[in-house]
Amino acid sequence: IKLFEGYIALCSIAKQSKNTTYVDVISLIGNKNDPGVDITHIILKHNASIEFPYEVRKELESLPSVVSEEEIKDREDFRDHLIVTIDGEDAKDFDDAVEVNRCAEGYEIGVHIADVAHYVKKGSALNKEALNRGTSIYVTDRVVPMLPFELSNGICSLNPHVDRLTTSCIFKMDPYGNILSSRITKGVIKSKARLTYTYVNEVLQKKNKLRFGEEVDKLIYLLN
Repeated sequence: IKLFEGYIALCSIAKQSKNTTYVDVISLIGNKNDPGVDITHIILKHNASIEFPYEVRKELESLPSVVSEEEIKDREDFRDHLIVTIDGEDAKDFDDAVEVNRCAEGYEIGVHIADVAHYVKKGSALNKEALNRGTSIYVTDRVVPMLPFELSNGICSLNPHVDRLTTSCIFKMDPYGNILSSRITKGVIKSKARLTYTYVNEVLQKKNKLRFGEEVDKLIYLLN
């Protein structure tokens, strides 16, 4: 690797003596004045991994991009339910979805969480790397993700109008907010809409409505 004055390099220490440190240059990050290099420098300085290792990338090749009938067969099917996600405008991955219906006792609520563990098996390279990272890191103009985007934004994201696997909690609540019963089950959903906090608030304040249809707006009022 050619080195240039003013460039930031990622290195590993090869040998140290009393007055000298020898390093192996792994890669050049870029010129210190290039846009974004300062943020990359901060991320690496705190030992956060920007790239995923080869073993993880290799495992990704064997993971599906769509949910198969085989995966669905032993799960509770919620695909005909009116279920939505509600996130910020800039969100790219949707890990929880909700539904609510009136019932004799008051309300029946469903909270559906993306079943990441179905794809990230214990002891796998993906699992070990996720444990090592601990969390996704949000740094000004980018995200250093805990899981590769193929998972977090793809098959493990509860995107609208596609089948997705979930761990679902279904519970009944009286009009005073007391939980009457609850159960947890493995499920499959098909979100009907990707809502934002802004849109939901506009609907509740009567400033905006029907972008996703009357049925979705009624769900928002009931959730509220």
